[in-house]
Amino acid sequence: MKLDKLVVNASPIISLAKIGHADLLKDLVAELVVPEGVCQEIACHGHHDLATEWIKRQASSLFRPVDIPTIISEWNLGKGESQVMAFAYHNPGFAVAIDDRAARNCAELFSLRVYGTISLIIKAKQFGLLPAVKPVLSQLRTVGFRISEAIVDAALGVAEE
Repeated sequence: MKLDKLVVNASPIISLAKIGHADLLKDLVAELVVPEGVCQEIACHGHHDLATEWIKRQASSLFRPVDIPTIISEWNLGKGESQVMAFAYHNPGFAVAIDDRAARNCAELFSLRVYGTISLIIKAKQFGLLPAVKPVLSQLRTVGFRISEAIVDAALGVAEE
């Protein structure tokens, strides 16, 4: 089982790459898109070496140029977030993978399905791609991913752990 279509922002790529699980993004979905602005954000912030390496290993068909319409640019999101929203807005059926609260609010306003890094990890367990969620969440926290105890508890409840 897989998710159908997903356009992903930098945060899930960076976070998952830091713990060696960035390939889950491709394994989880039938069609994955990374806007060019997201690639540029990752490449321009040289401290994301693992994410940059993951980007370099991907087929060029994964990356798409995206024009940002005014209805999205008015949200004043970052370039990557804006391109993720714009791509999903113009391509029905695509969900967004994004952690930023303002971008999630934008996505919800446009009735886009939203997945954060944590929900992608839960889906990976549900699809049999990970044996457990708890150790992956612990790894994320170790590399600086901010997540409250309440969210960890909720995620573990959803994952039935």
